[in-house]
Amino acid sequence: MVTGESCAESIASAAEKVASALLTGNRVFTCGENSSGLVAQLLTDYLSQGYEIDRPGFPSLNLNQITQQSGAAERYNQALKTQAASGDILVLLSSGNNSDLLLGALNTALDRGMSIILISTGNDDSLINLVSYNDVLINIGSAPSPLIIQSQVQIVQCLCALIDSHIFGGE
Repeated sequence: MVTGESCAESIASAAEKVASALLTGNRVFTCGENSSGLVAQLLTDYLSQGYEIDRPGFPSLNLNQITQQSGAAERYNQALKTQAASGDILVLLSSGNNSDLLLGALNTALDRGMSIILISTGNDDSLINLVSYNDVLINIGSAPSPLIIQSQVQIVQCLCALIDSHIFGGE
């Protein structure tokens, strides 16, 4: 409940940003490290297959999936350089510690003119400092890892419900 209350405005802002991008033909890229990578895949699945309503899929790619065979430190960057375009959105899910892979992806996305939605924890200073006023930061704060992942799943579910509501109407 605390996460929902403290992040509600940011979640609503992120949903609006994603819905607008999807309506203009842009795509959503997701990525995360460790357990957050699974949450990133969940977001991609919800966007591309539907969440609570039966609807057409939205264009969404999970960088963890399309780069899983690569062990290169620049694997997210390479995928974004070949797949992403200006106006697309990158949703980064971090469970802390300023992952070098996520930092690289965030920098590449900024260079490509993408919008950023960062779902982070309290100790992601390097990632947080790169997010501009045009992007959206959803900061969960500090918590044990299982609670961070649980909060990320709830945020993803709220995002998807709000995106569907923005695009298709409803409550």
